[in-house]
Amino acid sequence: MELFTAYYGLDWASAIVGLIGLYFVTEENLFGFVLTALSVSLAAVVAIMAGQYGFLLANAATFVLAVRGYYKWRKRKMNGA
Repeated sequence: MELFTAYYGLDWASAIVGLIGLYFVTEENLFGFVLTALSVSLAAVVAIMAGQYGFLLANAATFVLAVRGYYKWRKRKMNGA
């Protein structure tokens, strides 16, 4: 049972939200970027809890890229492209 509760389920929530976010991105839905940012934020909390600071750095970079992608895609959509 510890497999599901070691990090209060945040690791599982991150994985599920991340997959749903990826689905929305592939459907060209801006909400996918929001879900991706949420997913990596949850994963960052897990990384801190586990003391995995390299994983924390990777999640921080993914978060920045998700925010960047959101703004670039939103700008393109607003300009009618």
